[in-house]
Amino acid sequence: MKKKIYLLLLLCLPLLANAQVKTSTDFSVDVGRPYLVVDAPLKEYFYNEDEVVSIKIGKEFTVQKFSALSLDEQSRTSIVKKKELPRGFVHEEFVQNGSTIYEFYNVWDKPNKTEQIFVQEITFDDLKPEKSKLLFKVEGKLMSAMGTNKINVYQSFDHSTYLLVYRKKPTEKRDKLSYDKIGMTVLDENMEEVWSKEVTMPYTEADMDNLGYTIDSEGYAYLLARVRNEDENYLEVLIYSGADKPEIIEIEADNRHFPNGIMLKEGKGGKIYCAGFYGEGNSVNGIYMSIIDEKGSISNEQFYDIPLEIINQNKSQRTQEKNEKKEDKGKEVGIYQLGLDDIIINQDGSVVLVGEVYYMRVTTSYNPSTKSTTTTYHYYYLEMFLSKISADGNMLWMNKLPKNQYRSSRSASYISFGGYGRKDYDLSYKYMNKDGAHYLLYLDNVKNLDLALNKYPSRHMSGRGGYLTAYKIDDRSGDVSKLSLFDMKDVNGVAVYQFNTDRIIEASEDEILLELYKKKKEDILIRIAVQE
Repeated sequence: MKKKIYLLLLLCLPLLANAQVKTSTDFSVDVGRPYLVVDAPLKEYFYNEDEVVSIKIGKEFTVQKFSALSLDEQSRTSIVKKKELPRGFVHEEFVQNGSTIYEFYNVWDKPNKTEQIFVQEITFDDLKPEKSKLLFKVEGKLMSAMGTNKINVYQSFDHSTYLLVYRKKPTEKRDKLSYDKIGMTVLDENMEEVWSKEVTMPYTEADMDNLGYTIDSEGYAYLLARVRNEDENYLEVLIYSGADKPEIIEIEADNRHFPNGIMLKEGKGGKIYCAGFYGEGNSVNGIYMSIIDEKGSISNEQFYDIPLEIINQNKSQRTQEKNEKKEDKGKEVGIYQLGLDDIIINQDGSVVLVGEVYYMRVTTSYNPSTKSTTTTYHYYYLEMFLSKISADGNMLWMNKLPKNQYRSSRSASYISFGGYGRKDYDLSYKYMNKDGAHYLLYLDNVKNLDLALNKYPSRHMSGRGGYLTAYKIDDRSGDVSKLSLFDMKDVNGVAVYQFNTDRIIEASEDEILLELYKKKKEDILIRIAVQE
């Protein structure tokens, strides 16, 4: 039974009911001088040595530089995409390495029916995109490999190697007959090719799901796949290098089911970590972790059930009693639709898993007077989850943190776990690791300002303002405190808008930055500093 097995663990868990709720008096909030807004659907932010670079791509390609100390805009450069960038330019991904930002983009060569993949550099010293370089060409159309982009980019733990992955458009429509063709290109830190190849998957699309990729500092590419063989499901890791065929490692994982997330990540010393949430149906009731060492062997395989006390946190008395009866009967109880977003590998070999409850429901209504049907898509961004596992495989702490966010739409948005394709708007959360603590920042309903952490929060609706809020989790103890930062209607006397978690910038050890809109066609940069 989970209650007995985890009695010792629970003694180490933070007592959420007694966790401290801090107000904005524990922080200093500074607002910079307003500057002319840049309207663009894509906005990315990068930090290096007290400077921030923001790249915004719309009709123009605009790069701004800010001082993280004064919060002032220092310079900006803009180029018209149609005039100064290649015709057919489509942005793929940004990757930062120190003071250099690499942008990967594609250009479709229509006459030759060829996709062209380029990289160009933007530095903190020179904001204009330079050193554009053709990396490779691919005949035919490309499909999304793991998300919305045609090219997905992965960095090794030490940022010395990069893996570019693409998926070719299938020629066979039936999954039972179609074998995916995946392209992989490995680059060194100077964007020079180490090796490149196009491989055909060993199983049909019906028998194989590609779950994720990673790259190590030696240039080996790792593909994690779920394989279906008759009535049996299991995991395989396919390791690619310059050889013609991959090395294949089977991960039985005790025949566990991973409904909403499992992934690979390289850590220090070339170790590849495989971690995820297992469960039954759409619910998660445990954590899996193993390590693939430099010899290709599976080691330190561990399974950690999530205690019922954590599953029941913030649930109604009726739900808690129902879950207890299920467990007493030997049935599995879990966290519904908990998805894995990331695994963080620390320098000491410990691992932190981060996830969120996120799902969509569809309702349809019929109006007899107009004889019309209306379909509404309901999006729920609920509890967040963190756990830390030591380098030797001991579970140190687990936390389920209440959050209740919602939006609705008349059109569907692509939903995927692991962080790919999610449209967060002003919802979901931003994870940060700063000064020995983990932070989860999100927008909350003002009604929850003084809410005890063992109570279920009131719903926050997208587009309704709200309080910028954070959970702080001590890395060593797992103790939780809830931090209320500021109201969007009044940040040092200024009302701000257009919040998005992607606009939060991780700066120095005790500071975060945030760009927001203040109307009158002006943006401002805000600094939040912890006063501890």
